[in-house]
Amino acid sequence: MEVVRSRSARDGSAKELTSFADRASAQVSEASALTDGLIALVGSVLSAQAAGSLKSTGGHGEGAAVELNIAGDAAAVVVSDIERLASRIGVGVEQRGPRVILRLLPEGKSHSKD
Repeated sequence: MEVVRSRSARDGSAKELTSFADRASAQVSEASALTDGLIALVGSVLSAQAAGSLKSTGGHGEGAAVELNIAGDAAAVVVSDIERLASRIGVGVEQRGPRVILRLLPEGKSHSKD
């Protein structure tokens, strides 16, 4: 807010201020989506660990995977929340029914479009 207030007090165009506000809004939306993904990921891993359904395969590093069994219809919601975060951190996500599989991608093979 302070940045918008100071920019609006200067002799600047409304177009410049609108552009700044649009960028800031997009960044807040992106940060919110990434936070939702992180919360879903951590919550799912902790729940699977507590339930004894957390499974690790493929060793360590590139290609290693963690499999979570998620009860009910929640797997699709978890995958939806995790996908954006996963693409940014080099993790592939796939769903097979109640199973959600997180796999480390080869270095430099992130799905991120940025």
